[in-house]
Amino acid sequence: MRQSTIPQSGVDGQLAPPRLRRRRPSRLLVLGALLGIVGALLGWFAYQEATRHVTVVALARPVPFGQVISNLDVRPAPLPTGSGLSSIAWSDVDTVVGRPAATDLFAGQVLPPDALRADPLPAAGDAVIGIAVGPGQVPTTPLTVRDEVLVVRLDDTAASVRALVLAVGSPDVSGRRTVDLLVPEGIVPSLARAAGDDRTVLVLVGRG
Repeated sequence: MRQSTIPQSGVDGQLAPPRLRRRRPSRLLVLGALLGIVGALLGWFAYQEATRHVTVVALARPVPFGQVISNLDVRPAPLPTGSGLSSIAWSDVDTVVGRPAATDLFAGQVLPPDALRADPLPAAGDAVIGIAVGPGQVPTTPLTVRDEVLVVRLDDTAASVRALVLAVGSPDVSGRRTVDLLVPEGIVPSLARAAGDDRTVLVLVGRG
């Protein structure tokens, strides 16, 4: 910092030793220091907010559509606050266990509330029926859970029945397999005749 001197007259007209005058700190320097402090505080608060977490329910393993969630299917997971993700607090995990999945769930994902059904399958008024089909009675495209199919009787003039695929069994040695379908309870008697013969065809009409 530069310093200026002012000569002073001493005794007998002789010049006294110069006296140093210190300049006051620049206002810009003070303002810069204050801004630096404010910036550091804002950064600290931002860091604290970014590292703050809540514990939510996540999937420990895959859960297919319709399966009832058990204690083994879920685990706690940290989620940053303010992430915007829909989630269920781990403290509410008891409201999750025992409810069926409303969609296919994957290991590691945070469980959102809308991924749960209120009632297990089949719900009141619905029924699950298994239809045995062989090659030529189902599409070559593999059926998957939640696909929509039409159950068509080749020797019946009755209207085709729309159903939802819940499960697809493995083929036996002859290539036949059983497909579990979710249907309205009132049409079960008519579908029962189609459960094990070769005159029933499943037509894929919608992907789940």
